Amino acid sequence: MRLGSDRLHGYLGPLWLVTLCAVPVVLWAGSAPLDSRFEGRYATLTSLAVVSAFAGTSAFALNLVLGARLRPVETLFGGLERMYKAHRLNGQVAFVLLLGHVVLILASRATISTSTALDLLRPSAGWTVVAGLLAFAGMTAAIVLTLFVRLGHELFVYIQRSFGLVFLGATYHVFTTEGARDDSRALNLYMASLATVGIAAFLYRSVLGNLLVRRSKYRVAAVNRLDESVTEVVMEPRGAPLAHQPGQFLFVNLREPFSEQFPPFMRNQFHPFSITSAPSEPRLRITVKAVGDYTRALRTLEPGSEAVVEGPYGAFSSDARSDRQIWIAGGIGVTPFLSMARSLNGSSPAVDFYYCVEHEAEAHFLDELRSIASERDDFRVVVVPRDRDGFITAERLAAENADLAAADVLVCGPPAMIVSLRSQLRAQGVPAERIHAEEFSFAKVGRPRTDSTEVSRSALAEDPKLLASVAAVAFAGPVLALVVLVGSYLVAGAG
Repeated sequence: MRLGSDRLHGYLGPLWLVTLCAVPVVLWAGSAPLDSRFEGRYATLTSLAVVSAFAGTSAFALNLVLGARLRPVETLFGGLERMYKAHRLNGQVAFVLLLGHVVLILASRATISTSTALDLLRPSAGWTVVAGLLAFAGMTAAIVLTLFVRLGHELFVYIQRSFGLVFLGATYHVFTTEGARDDSRALNLYMASLATVGIAAFLYRSVLGNLLVRRSKYRVAAVNRLDESVTEVVMEPRGAPLAHQPGQFLFVNLREPFSEQFPPFMRNQFHPFSITSAPSEPRLRITVKAVGDYTRALRTLEPGSEAVVEGPYGAFSSDARSDRQIWIAGGIGVTPFLSMARSLNGSSPAVDFYYCVEHEAEAHFLDELRSIASERDDFRVVVVPRDRDGFITAERLAAENADLAAADVLVCGPPAMIVSLRSQLRAQGVPAERIHAEEFSFAKVGRPRTDSTEVSRSALAEDPKLLASVAAVAFAGPVLALVVLVGSYLVAGAG
């Protein structure tokens, strides 16, 4: 049953991550008596720093694996969306652990003297220490940019790729530092294996992707401009068509002549879009709303352009779920449901489809959806224009669907919509495992501008609180290290 499988995948991937990060700690703990490692302040702080380093480096290596979009790993997490959420959280955990390593190692040296601790921050400390500091500084900068700065898709991709280079510096630091790793052959082999897997994943995706990643060649057959901001792109295969399930998405790279308008470093990047065609259709269709630089440029796309696609990805699908489903789309979040609706057959579930838009005129493909509904007694389409009906609520869903708690609810739309509906549905008695959501921001990167001729301002300039958060993250490590140094100095002086 799909519910049991979803629940299992919800825990299997994170459990895998935690276990692999815990292994080096267990190996380290078993390589020497713990009493001697925690005898006195210096030994205790050094040991905690070592543990943080092993766990943090392991998490860092695993994050490179998560970022490589490997099929077996995606399956382990139950879909690319879940895997990327784990990737984001695991990256933050790796950063905190490595921050802890820096602070603790400085604090351990401060128990000898403040100057001994500060010596680690000078170039004279040697290449091993300098490589570690540079790697940590690079990781801090990349984390801050990724989490707190509003980036275009292109720059975001290059920053993500920089983590592989940062990891090389971290690996050099780990394997040239004398210490506990030398006391355990098993620990040495484990860390070397994990580092090799991480570097291999980085090379596979970011360096040799054009050679190693399996992709399909297509050609743009038609470009349908549905309104001033929404465009449907139809692509025909140059070889065997891509096999996919309803609701999945893919990564697309549109090439000559379309790509010639971009700088060379932007021409080979892939962008995620939901597939709107049914699996039985020979052509691939995607529907795109102009919300970023790339998606706005798609307005100039013409038939004949070459395309390369990678995928499919995702587990957001109506297949193998319960026989009673409720679909809720928010705006362009209709795209995965188009593929599902176009795939309905005799064995498909009974569906009530709520199509939420700002104005009814923005409900694209409504005639086609109503045509499908006219041919099926078990498929109902309800348009919910916000200017007339307000936002869709779980209270309304419960009033119109007596079996709401027994139905699977699939939601695709803006993050705020999903968060709100999820809490409302839970309050109406819908079990968490029956609520399935996909944020369309994942499959359509970019943010709207208030004026198409004006460059977007940075999120930092728009939100002083966000600027304060960035500053807090950027300076948390040095400030905490300074506090520990001063505290250790005062304690040593008092002694």
